[in-house]
Amino acid sequence: MSIGIIVEARLKPETLEEAKQFFIDILPDTRNFEGNEGISMNLDEDDNTIMFLIEKWESKAHYEKYHHWRESNGSLDQIRSFLAGKPKRNFIEIISE
Repeated sequence: MSIGIIVEARLKPETLEEAKQFFIDILPDTRNFEGNEGISMNLDEDDNTIMFLIEKWESKAHYEKYHHWRESNGSLDQIRSFLAGKPKRNFIEIISE
């Protein structure tokens, strides 16, 4: 059964445009990663420094493999440089689509 993940993070205002372009550039690799069933970057309508990554994975194991890959290739360090604090990850059970 697929799992959903919602990552909520606050972006530093001065990195907003760079962060948006970074995600536009890297998300195709995420979408092509084994087990990924979809991902989107979203910004809060009232406060565009609040970002939500909404992800769907075949399994938590697939996500963990992907997360390790992003950690090992340095992508997570670059993502962290855009953030104004620690992101919150919510793993969710998808009941209906």
